[in-house]
Amino acid sequence: MIITDRNGANQKVHWQAHQSTNAEMPENTLAAMRYAWELGGIPELDIRQTADGVIIGMHDATPKRTTNAPESEQDRLISECTFAQVQEWDAGIKFSEQYRGEKVPALAHILTELAQYPERELYLDFKKVDLEKMASLIKEYGVGRQIIFCHSNHENCKTVKRLAPEVRTMQWISDKEVDFKFQETLATGFDSLDIVQFHLVDAPTKEEWRYRLQRDFLREGLKHLNEAGLELEVLPFHFDQDSMFELLDMGIRRFAVDEPKVFVETIHRYFNDKQNG
Repeated sequence: MIITDRNGANQKVHWQAHQSTNAEMPENTLAAMRYAWELGGIPELDIRQTADGVIIGMHDATPKRTTNAPESEQDRLISECTFAQVQEWDAGIKFSEQYRGEKVPALAHILTELAQYPERELYLDFKKVDLEKMASLIKEYGVGRQIIFCHSNHENCKTVKRLAPEVRTMQWISDKEVDFKFQETLATGFDSLDIVQFHLVDAPTKEEWRYRLQRDFLREGLKHLNEAGLELEVLPFHFDQDSMFELLDMGIRRFAVDEPKVFVETIHRYFNDKQNG
């Protein structure tokens, strides 16, 4: 997403359409992927594998929360279901009647579309798949430079970088673990990483600063990553104009958000305000 500032310079803001709590679209569907792309963002696909080895988009270990799977299958593990069984479920109707008929997509289906648009990108959030199979599929479709693989386990990121060096990797770190996990990652020189993501959760009481993770830690993390030539991404589970403007003022230019349309509107307001002084 590129916005021109008042000096005529292009300002690039990258954003991920977070799926598991997406407020605007039925998560992990082709409709959600297209929605994010059309808004100028990068969709995220949570990936799992079926019993017959097909990698699909599904956050949870079972279909109960997001599909209309019959009661007998609602608590069944995805890893125990065949892809044909998964395709019998509707992945859109629980979100809205408007999306009736949306299916749980195979990764191959998403990559087919991605390959047609070299300017588009896709996050793959590891849940439970064979990483060698995933890497082979990415190579088959020739989309490695368009993929960002993400997981909390640094070792999985290292594995993917070895299997598919052109794929960018991102380690996400929850705010409860960030103190020690970031230091561990920093000590490796950010081995095999391109991006590190911090989760921003609201503080229990309203204060001047909205989040539990403090400003100074964010600034320090951003400094370390900039010096290493890497990027910091933040996932604010909730934001308003003031909190988002402050994150942008810090120099953060990569985000993950649950409300893509609201985020884009906020970003435009930010740069319009800058242009108008």
